[in-house]
Amino acid sequence: MAAKKAVPHTPTTGGGQEKPAPTPPERHHRTKHPPDYRRRTFLGIMGTAAVATAFRANIAAESLVTERTQFRVTTPDNAENRTATNRFPGKTWYLLGGFDVSYRDVGRKLAALQAAMNERAPASYIGYSNGGIDIAALFIAIQRDTFTRKIDTVYFYGDSFGGMAAVVLASLLEENGIHVRVVVMGSSPSNVRDVLDPGKEYISLAGRVVPYLGLVGRLAVGVWSGLANPNGQGMYAAARSGIDKSLDPANNSLILKTSQATFLQAFPTQYDGGIPHSTGIGLMYDPADFIVNARTAILGWEQLFPHNPVFVYNVPNTGHASPEIHPAVYRTGLRVVLDKLDPPPLTVKPVQPIF
Repeated sequence: MAAKKAVPHTPTTGGGQEKPAPTPPERHHRTKHPPDYRRRTFLGIMGTAAVATAFRANIAAESLVTERTQFRVTTPDNAENRTATNRFPGKTWYLLGGFDVSYRDVGRKLAALQAAMNERAPASYIGYSNGGIDIAALFIAIQRDTFTRKIDTVYFYGDSFGGMAAVVLASLLEENGIHVRVVVMGSSPSNVRDVLDPGKEYISLAGRVVPYLGLVGRLAVGVWSGLANPNGQGMYAAARSGIDKSLDPANNSLILKTSQATFLQAFPTQYDGGIPHSTGIGLMYDPADFIVNARTAILGWEQLFPHNPVFVYNVPNTGHASPEIHPAVYRTGLRVVLDKLDPPPLTVKPVQPIF
């Protein structure tokens, strides 16, 4: 007989019941879903828009802090200017402010010099735009003013940085039929190398970076300037005073400061030599100027205008470009400079000898 095949028996528990066979573990197959590119794109666009909005708001807020000057030409309406207008028709002065000098401070400088200026013409001053220096926009503002007032002869007074801007503007005016009789430099550097500021090496970097810092950058500059010049205050008080000063509407915007600095670094390549040899160049400096090297600045202007009449007048112990602080000294100096470069017209008929 054939042997019976043994059938395996399921083991039993103690209760005599059969134990069920173990169930094999289930395998969960993970389904791969394609990435949601539309959602990612939407979030990326919204994030970029938020960053751009914050950036623009930062820049806009910084510009709102400062006084809104858009290349404004101001002619003070006073008796002295009205008298000068009647005495010298077709002539005017334009005073250009210095680096980081506010519009209101430029007006104070004109008030200090106006008495001497009015001996040749009525006097005006120009405010730069806090959106940045723009020689073309300055020229348009002056050209409009000369057309309105029927001006054909201009005198420039350049306060520090303003001297370089005046030189470029003078050549543009000459090209358009308006004669520039005299350009007076009030402590003006002729080159960035004349500036005695150790931070001038960073002007190029600042010109590329600072205009995009906006209100945040203004606050940072305020904190830094306060801590750098604490004047006996604690760190917190110094930082607070620096911030308060940086938020003063009379201060210029960072964009204007850095655009002026970039212009300063590039000068005199902006000057194309369009000033005629008849234009007088007056140079007024304190030999001990602590911001501009007076000696090298004077040499630089003499080299730039080798064929023009040049007259140098020292204003010692006045510091740098400070007619509003030393008005009498500067008025005297300006009168001497003008007498040398532009002798006053005869108002009385000279006495003829009998014999």
